[in-house]
Amino acid sequence: MISVLFVDDEPAVLEGLENRLRPLRKRWNMRFAVGGEQALKEMASMPADVIVSDMRMPGMDGAALLDLVRERYPQTARFVLSGQTNEDSALRVLPMAHQLLTKPCDATTLERAVERVCGLNNRMEHPGVRKAIGMLRNLPALPRLYWDLLQEIDRPQSTPNSIAAIIEQDVAMTARLLQMGNSAFFGGRRIFDARDAIVMMGLLPIRSMVLSLQLCRAMSEICVPRGFSLDELQTHSLRTAQLAASMLKDAEQRKTAFSAGMLHDVGKLVLAVGLPDEWSVLSYRAAASRQSQEDMELELLGCTHAEIGAHMLSLWGLPAPLIDAVAYHHDPAISGETRFGAIAAIHVANALTNEDAQGGPDKGSGLHAEFLESIGAAEQIAAWRHGEPVKGI
Repeated sequence: MISVLFVDDEPAVLEGLENRLRPLRKRWNMRFAVGGEQALKEMASMPADVIVSDMRMPGMDGAALLDLVRERYPQTARFVLSGQTNEDSALRVLPMAHQLLTKPCDATTLERAVERVCGLNNRMEHPGVRKAIGMLRNLPALPRLYWDLLQEIDRPQSTPNSIAAIIEQDVAMTARLLQMGNSAFFGGRRIFDARDAIVMMGLLPIRSMVLSLQLCRAMSEICVPRGFSLDELQTHSLRTAQLAASMLKDAEQRKTAFSAGMLHDVGKLVLAVGLPDEWSVLSYRAAASRQSQEDMELELLGCTHAEIGAHMLSLWGLPAPLIDAVAYHHDPAISGETRFGAIAAIHVANALTNEDAQGGPDKGSGLHAEFLESIGAAEQIAAWRHGEPVKGI
């Protein structure tokens, strides 16, 4: 049973929520707290799987409450449900909240958001993984890109395309921008790529995002373990994104594939930042035993970095097709996909990019040959592997 704690300073609002969500009582254990102080007492007596808080409350507001929940109960998913959130407060709460929903919010939307997050939570067998994701506020990124981004935003001739070209070079900025673009505060549309998010949101929130979240200082504030190269991760992610997008003809599929390519290994970054000791052990044992890192992750954590990354992106409310492409990029056969789409493109592009880095397919290929044969893509692999012009499927 899913445990959900709802927090608001108005008892009538909580009563209305309780009435609308009454059909879920057999699946949800719902509690209702008036204000932040009562919410913390409820959490102390029994931590919730999900906390859903109003933003504007007297005394302790939603941002302050969720920041305390993040510190004390990092495995709890944190949602804001508010009808009075302005841009400044939205930017303030986003580092603490996983998702931002607006009032009025219909019961179906809330149900889907909560159950999707809790479904992924149940797949994270290692409690340290869920804790690391819960504690994470910012992902590290290359400082140079932040300065480039700020300069481009301030340039009179800048365009959504020119700004997106900088953002899409970086895993952390892509993830944060898509989190903001897909939040209900910015319209509730499904946003799959950086350019669409910029067009929809406008330049001011983008600039505010960079400045208010202090992303240009992230690398100095967050340490990654020795042996982890952010440069290598960025380079691999960008190459995977470009190759995957070029494999597809459909414009929407290309957008999804590019963003998923940039984010497909974000779970590695979560491990390095949130569980640096475990990451070091994983890397050492994988190298010593000649096992893949994915196999070692399963052995030690009970899940892979693909699932960890998908879990974090789901917490942030990104679109399901993008999350699925990240989740299944090592094993697309279990996705149920029956045609060559974003999931297959990310799988192939990741494998071929790894082959290039390792010196060729004879060093070990991660391609799922049987799956590619089943969707009619096997004949394309040789051409893609040898660098022949890519023709979208």
